[in-house]
Amino acid sequence: MEVVETKKRTLFKTISWRVVAVMNSWTVLSLGLVGSNFWNAIIMNVSGFIFFYFFERIWSKIKYGRYTK
Repeated sequence: MEVVETKKRTLFKTISWRVVAVMNSWTVLSLGLVGSNFWNAIIMNVSGFIFFYFFERIWSKIKYGRYTK
């Protein structure tokens, strides 16, 4: 049994991930947690990694646009 995703599901996942990623970047850059651009970039990437993990876990529970062949 093969699980297949529709193009519409992929599109919704892509758009919703970009919204989350932009919000993450904007938040880290707006707060300017540290004075160094390098460390702000590191913080942005680590937090993005964490958000992406939970984003994928949430989407794995959503049945929309997924069917078995």
